[in-house]
Amino acid sequence: MVTAEQQENLEKIIVNRWIRPVFQPIISLRDGSVLGFEALSRVSQPGIFDHVEEMFQSAEEQGCIWMLEQVCRRAILHEVHEQKDALDQYRAKVFINVSPKVLHDEKFREGFTKEYTKRYGIDTERIVFEITERERVEDEQSFRQAIDHYKMQHYQIAIDDAGSGYAGLNRICSLTPGYIKLDNELVRDVYKNPIKYAMIKGMVEFSHSSGTMLIAEGIETKKEMDFLIELGVQYGQGYYLAKPEPQLHFDNRQVVGEILEKNTCDHRNNHLGVKKYYIKNLVRTGLTVAPHAMVESVFSYMKHHDDVVGICVVDQEQVTGVLTREKLFQKLSGQYGFSLYYKKNISDLAEKNFLMVDARTSISSVAKIAMERDVDALYDFIVVKEEDKYAGIVTIQDLLKKAMEIDVDLAKCANPLTGLPGNIVIDQEVKENVESGRQCTIYYFDLDNFKAFNDVYGFEKGDEVIRILADVLKKNSDDSDFVGHIGGDDFVMICEGFQSPAFTEKIRTEFEARAHMLYREEDRVRRCIQACNRHGVTETFPLVSVTIVSASNEQEPFGNYEEVVSMLAGCKKAAKTRRRELATG
Repeated sequence: MVTAEQQENLEKIIVNRWIRPVFQPIISLRDGSVLGFEALSRVSQPGIFDHVEEMFQSAEEQGCIWMLEQVCRRAILHEVHEQKDALDQYRAKVFINVSPKVLHDEKFREGFTKEYTKRYGIDTERIVFEITERERVEDEQSFRQAIDHYKMQHYQIAIDDAGSGYAGLNRICSLTPGYIKLDNELVRDVYKNPIKYAMIKGMVEFSHSSGTMLIAEGIETKKEMDFLIELGVQYGQGYYLAKPEPQLHFDNRQVVGEILEKNTCDHRNNHLGVKKYYIKNLVRTGLTVAPHAMVESVFSYMKHHDDVVGICVVDQEQVTGVLTREKLFQKLSGQYGFSLYYKKNISDLAEKNFLMVDARTSISSVAKIAMERDVDALYDFIVVKEEDKYAGIVTIQDLLKKAMEIDVDLAKCANPLTGLPGNIVIDQEVKENVESGRQCTIYYFDLDNFKAFNDVYGFEKGDEVIRILADVLKKNSDDSDFVGHIGGDDFVMICEGFQSPAFTEKIRTEFEARAHMLYREEDRVRRCIQACNRHGVTETFPLVSVTIVSASNEQEPFGNYEEVVSMLAGCKKAAKTRRRELATG
């Protein structure tokens, strides 16, 4: 029920246009670059509608939602026009919230013609309509026709509050939006809730198959952000990343650093490679210029050096902007381009929103990040930093060529059952850790009573036991750790530093809990099975378990590679002997 005061306040807001927009950045969870800004409306006069939702609810109940949205839209487009240089610098999109109830209104269409947006100097490709799922669409056919109308004018569509509303996956599938925004409640504490985890994981798979990008809203903690990165969500938004501000601006270097660091040792790629697959091994020196360098001198140099793909503007070893050869020549072309820019500083033309990665980022991670950029930046070179200083550039050609080589190498080396690196890569990793002298622990895992399980339950179930152990090891390893599959039921893990006994006990407990579920109930109750031993005699065998031995350089340095391998083999033999004695004793 709308009160008289609310009605009066709403009328004042609409008549006096007491609306001011603020903008919250939407950033990549791969490299921290800006995808766009969500425009949010705020009442410019204090003491009127403390909650924006209350204002829109009142407008809807009074039947003037269209007039309010019109005031909001004009304020947003005017402010974006005023800050167009910032929008161009980030090559960003503007996300505008739209109620499904007004989207197909003729007045709304008139307000979003190409001519209208051109008046504000905004390309239609830059505007994304956020359509909330919280509201019911009364006329679904008319609504979809409206969506098609805007798509034909090159506007983009985002489904807002996905996971909280009426239409769910049916509407998402029928509208084929460019973006899906995951609802705040779905994101909140996702790492604690297996149902939320499963839902977002399913949305990520849908995203990969449909080409629709996901944006996680309401990220408020680093833990939420890290978890979403691990799940593969492409973009994020929330107070932890950046709060809404009047300016089109994003400069949270701490968060960008955390995003890059999290992607540096991407857990999914880490188990499939060694140090030679870091991006630092593809770095070219690249052409660098000072911020005050003149456009004319850079242009003249490039004309005489066809191999230069672009320049990095570097100030005190920090990259402040980049400019590709193609975009420089494009800027200087046309009737007025040359005279307009020729005498300017190169920093005036350089783009501030570019892809920069740490030298220790895996090549496969960089390839994934690079291929998720907008089309107009897809083939731009990549800037590489080391110890937070400019290190060089990597071209897309070099990156993709090496990524293909790595895929071939890993396919040759990976164990076909688990996908984990096999003996060749394991040997390289063990040797490197032994010879480097870095603090680490090398673990060896071997299954007990596995042959008996195979004989009774068959090879298919036996393969499942091996995959369970592989999965448990991966889930209990950090981003900087290495997990390899020697073959059969033998595995290796290399961890930085030194772990407590609770670490291996956790692995043992998790593995046995999952593996024992593969037994028939009567065998689980008896805690044993009967099978023929190596001599063909029927014998009773305990349920499958895992022997874990380790070697570390905590007390004294490692010897050579052969000594470490021999020590692990001896420890494994002794441990298995003790387990048999305990079982029969």
